[in-house]
Amino acid sequence: MTRDAAYIALNGIPAVTPRRFWKLVRGENDPARIFSSSEAALAARGVPTETARRICAMDPEAFARRERERADETGGRIVIYGDSTYPAALAEIDDPPPVLYVQGKLLKEDALALAIVGSRSASTPGRLNAERIAGRLAGMGMTIVSGLAMGIDTSAHQGALAAGGRTLAVFGCGLDQIYPASNRALRKKIAARGALISEFPMGTAPLPMNFPRRNRIISGIALGTLVVEAAKRSGSLITARFALEQGREVFARPGTIQSPRSQGGNLLIQKGAKLVQDAGDIVEEFPDEVRRYLSFEKTAASEPVTAGSEEATVLRFITDEPVHIDVLTRETRLAPATMAALLIKMELKGLVRQLPGKLFTSPSGLGGCNG
Repeated sequence: MTRDAAYIALNGIPAVTPRRFWKLVRGENDPARIFSSSEAALAARGVPTETARRICAMDPEAFARRERERADETGGRIVIYGDSTYPAALAEIDDPPPVLYVQGKLLKEDALALAIVGSRSASTPGRLNAERIAGRLAGMGMTIVSGLAMGIDTSAHQGALAAGGRTLAVFGCGLDQIYPASNRALRKKIAARGALISEFPMGTAPLPMNFPRRNRIISGIALGTLVVEAAKRSGSLITARFALEQGREVFARPGTIQSPRSQGGNLLIQKGAKLVQDAGDIVEEFPDEVRRYLSFEKTAASEPVTAGSEEATVLRFITDEPVHIDVLTRETRLAPATMAALLIKMELKGLVRQLPGKLFTSPSGLGGCNG
């Protein structure tokens, strides 16, 4: 039996958490020996009776073969801890996933990654901010990591893709599960331009108890985690806590104190998380050895502005002097929501620059904003 088969099979037993997996494996020179151990021997090593029974009854080679076949049917593959494509940052955490199911490509460039997480029921400004920051960072060459949930996660993935960058989506279920169903099209785009990742065996349902485990992977892959809108008790704060335990940076986007969605992020800032207004606030926290790999020029291909288009209409009022979004909305007679979405796209294309306070200038305008 190969090491890979032993890892896949042991990972496939639900009661064998990553912590228990490594406790067992690190006590063996050959992990395959675990499956030849008796129930009594496993019990002596602290394995619960029912779990020991399942290990002894398992055919690890057959299980591993079926998992590979099922992963292949989804267009995915299985990456084992220690493989060359296994994310180096993830390998450093205390309880790394022994096995990753991956659809898409994991690249060495993904070492420059930031996680962006937040509320599923995010506000429109929250979603727009997540999309804008993700797009700006992806345009610099950073990989954006999130969990494909509705709300902030979705906006973060979309922002990275709109900027022509890479994004990774981490699942709390099997790679063959379509969850959430509304993001079916988005997950295809992510697989084509990044990767879908899960540590759970094929067929695993998206159960609530799986998501904290998923969250430690989101933070573990990244250099830091940005929280954009989160309640006091939320999965986003669990991700932030994992990031702190893993020695990673924690960032938070502030919000109004009257909104329950902002309480979690504001609490993180109170406890020392870096307050983020734009992408530049994140980048400046990274050491020089990270920053030197980032491009501070827009990398998304800019399409020409069509005469008479909404973009052309907005550009008539964009100069080197900052102008507020409300003024642009009034002068162009576009709907506020249309204007907000349009300005994000124009910023990603390098047509405008956003300054704090919802002010906009030409790319070379005042303010010196690098976010």
